[in-house]
Amino acid sequence: MGTWYVLSMVAYALALVWSGWSFAQARPSSPRVGYGLFMAAFALVTVVFLSRLASLRGAADYSRGDLALFIAWLMITVTVAMGRGGASSPVALLLNGVGFGLALLAGGLQAQSSAPFLPAASLLALHVALAVLGDTAFAFSFSFALMHLVLEARLRRRLFDRWYLHLPSLATLDSLALFASATGAGLLFLAMVTGLWWGDRVLHQWLLTWPKFMVTAFCLMLYVSYLVWRVRRRVATRGMMVFQILCFVAVLSNLLFVGGRLP
Repeated sequence: MGTWYVLSMVAYALALVWSGWSFAQARPSSPRVGYGLFMAAFALVTVVFLSRLASLRGAADYSRGDLALFIAWLMITVTVAMGRGGASSPVALLLNGVGFGLALLAGGLQAQSSAPFLPAASLLALHVALAVLGDTAFAFSFSFALMHLVLEARLRRRLFDRWYLHLPSLATLDSLALFASATGAGLLFLAMVTGLWWGDRVLHQWLLTWPKFMVTAFCLMLYVSYLVWRVRRRVATRGMMVFQILCFVAVLSNLLFVGGRLP
């Protein structure tokens, strides 16, 4: 059941990120894609919830984690019942923000049950999956930032060549870079939380002073700074795109040069 829980949390995280992004836009983007993410998360959470119920031998095995999982399942069920339009509404965003937190909490609380469903290996797998998805999103944001700089340079020099003809508009590249950065930052934060949680369960210590964690936190702060800068200015600038490239250089340095050996 641990594998299904990991998959459900990854799908739920992606659906929640899409909901927040779509709500921030003047017009909801790709309602079918967003609703499909919620449907996938709903199906996976349902599998976990029903499997958990089937594994309980009696009322004595029911734990607070099971209650949190049940409430999270109800919230995502309501979101799916609201349809495509409702999935990008502020109601869905708030419901699933709480629901996702409860679903994560369920994974921690269930360890107190006599029949836990999330072993430490699955928690580590969830951490790795979220970290990989976050780094992938940062790679896309880096690519979009590069495209933005290339296109801006072409426009300044009035070079209407194949680069100009085939690249998306500056506004589109800015939106894609912003979305990818916000997605990566959200996933990286969740990866850090699950990593600390795993350290507490397995190593019996919080890894707050671990070099890998501190450098990762620094990278997250860089991307949060970019997001705050971009939201305040409301218009992308060349400096923002250069800063975003530097953020990805920091992520790569963390990935390649900072040791991952546990204390």
